[in-house]
Amino acid sequence: MNPGAVAGVLRLANEVHGLARAAGRTDISGPLAEQAGRWKDTTATLVLAGAQKRGKSRLLNCLVGHPDLLPVDADIATHTQVAVVRGPALRVTVHRADGSSADVDPTQLPAYASVLGDPAVLREVTGLQVCLDEPLLDGLRLVDTPGVDSLTLGHRHATMGALSGADALLFAVSAQDQPILRHELEFLAEAADRIASVAFVLTKVEDSTSWRDLLRENRERLARFCSGLDPVVATRLTEAPWLPVSAKLGEAALALERSGHSDRAQARLERSGLPALRRHVRRCAERRELVRAGGVLALVVSGLRALAEPEQDRAAGTEVAGIEVRRAVVDAEIEALARLRRERRRRSIDHQTLGRRVSNRARARLEGYRRTYEREIGDLATPAAVARYAESLPGSIERTLGAAWQEIVADTERTVADALPRYLVEMGVDPSELDAVAMEAPARAPGHLHAAGSGGRFDVIGEGVPALMMAGSVGYLSSHAFVGLAFGLPFLLPVAIGAALAGTLLTHRRRVAEAARNRAALTKALTDAFSVAVNEMVLAVDQAVAAWRGGAEQAVDAAFAVRQQELDARRRELAGLAAQDAAERRRSAAKAEDSLRALTEAQERAQTLGAELAEAMRATA
Repeated sequence: MNPGAVAGVLRLANEVHGLARAAGRTDISGPLAEQAGRWKDTTATLVLAGAQKRGKSRLLNCLVGHPDLLPVDADIATHTQVAVVRGPALRVTVHRADGSSADVDPTQLPAYASVLGDPAVLREVTGLQVCLDEPLLDGLRLVDTPGVDSLTLGHRHATMGALSGADALLFAVSAQDQPILRHELEFLAEAADRIASVAFVLTKVEDSTSWRDLLRENRERLARFCSGLDPVVATRLTEAPWLPVSAKLGEAALALERSGHSDRAQARLERSGLPALRRHVRRCAERRELVRAGGVLALVVSGLRALAEPEQDRAAGTEVAGIEVRRAVVDAEIEALARLRRERRRRSIDHQTLGRRVSNRARARLEGYRRTYEREIGDLATPAAVARYAESLPGSIERTLGAAWQEIVADTERTVADALPRYLVEMGVDPSELDAVAMEAPARAPGHLHAAGSGGRFDVIGEGVPALMMAGSVGYLSSHAFVGLAFGLPFLLPVAIGAALAGTLLTHRRRVAEAARNRAALTKALTDAFSVAVNEMVLAVDQAVAAWRGGAEQAVDAAFAVRQQELDARRRELAGLAAQDAAERRRSAAKAEDSLRALTEAQERAQTLGAELAEAMRATA
């Protein structure tokens, strides 16, 4: 990042804020003050993802300097999202499905974070937040996620949902395992479609003598896979950096540092590859500051333009002819504003389709998730398997719906961010005037899902008679098949054998029928749960888009009103200048020229800072 450019933008914004206040222009000073208030609130989110057992949690522990923070035993997998942020002291907060949250003892973190915890407790957990006093986390949120190859759909959906609010992705691939697999590549293709910044971390390189060969093979597999993708997505993946890292060496470096062996610790740390990874992580946070600085600079430039206009009028007022030229310009702007008002009414009708488009995509997304569950249910062969699946299904659906909501929120925000800010710009309004709308997730817990279908009564005609016929037939065949051994055997033994076989076949048939009934019952319960979720989420989307539309239109109307007042004030001032004597007009013009020199110098600085920010953005892309 270019810290000088960011600091320069902030200094210039402070100066322009002072000029605007001195001129009584609250319409300029207010947004600048509001942007300054938002500056500290924005945090870059970096998601750490990958298949199970790739060393993600251990890597995150090393990154933040706490090797015992997240559970990393060989038989433990992460159950839910764990967000690590900076705070004054170690604190663990559990977020639950009912919207509540509570702090817990940090030593209890594994009970909430790993799949080995109590299922009844884990079912209610939607995420964890860990606060640490670690400088690396300044302006940054690190999110550890369940494996993308998790055995439950809810975990996979939750991991993908975490990407909806991410600014960057770190994807872990182990140097000890086989090359990157197809399902990992498919996940990456979907992830890179959402996130512009992707990097690969090759973990566990300390125990592999051929990790460079594996890295080369991974690159080749990635290139072959990307040949069929959208060019933008393919470029993001093929040009993404690969960072070889050893968390084990990182842990050893931390231990040496704590025991006072700084030189040995530094050597071990360099071998671990963690410094390069930390630099990449910091760049992710710093790039977010560049984006924010660009937004502040845009406000500064528009503010300088607005401050310069009345000074330009005064500077041109030494002669009456110059005043008339400026008055004609103002009249033309008033007419242009009237045309924009007419266009605003037409565009407001077009924006009514925004909510419908997003709602339709939300329905399609949830329908796709439901069909995935239905396919899994269709593969269950026994009543016991259906019952086991039904027991874990509510928690899995809860995670899926949570992930779906994250994706729906991101899709809604992307759609709004694509349409409404462009509309605001076309209306001559700063896009920062569009306030964010908090989209509250509706209650979505599916509760208990019944896996037992209506009981099948014994059908005398359909099951009893065929069973008797089967017993007789099998008994008859058995008596002939064993005719050489039948002498001395009880006469009813073949019939008993037939009856036993017929009973076994009948029991199997009834079990298959029961499994089919239970699958149908569970599928219906699943459909009902998703139907409720669809209705509630679509309603929430419609309400949010309506609020955004209303906010955009109010911002346009307010901006039009302010602009109209500005133009009317300029007309009055020009009329006043025309009524002054020549000497007074010259004094006003001289004073205005002094102000214009300061404003022009500030505009030149803004142009230079804009070029520096653009270069820094390219350097950190």
